[in-house]
Amino acid sequence: MASWKKTIATPFKKAATLFNQPQQSPRKGCGGGKMDAKVREEHERRMVRELQGEVMACGYDDVLVMWSILDKSNSSNNLTS
Repeated sequence: MASWKKTIATPFKKAATLFNQPQQSPRKGCGGGKMDAKVREEHERRMVRELQGEVMACGYDDVLVMWSILDKSNSSNNLTS
């Protein structure tokens, strides 16, 4: 029973952590803030791809449906910001 719960819960804990991160504005000065923002954005994209792979590997349809809801929600939030 614990294994089933872990299989379901782990991807969603990662997704909640990833999608609920506060957006930080880049630091000002000498161009360093732009590089930090680019690196952070690339890291976030890579983490989303890894998480998506884990979710897609899960055999439960409920997990896939919840991922699609989170993904659509995140996409619409990016469009409005």
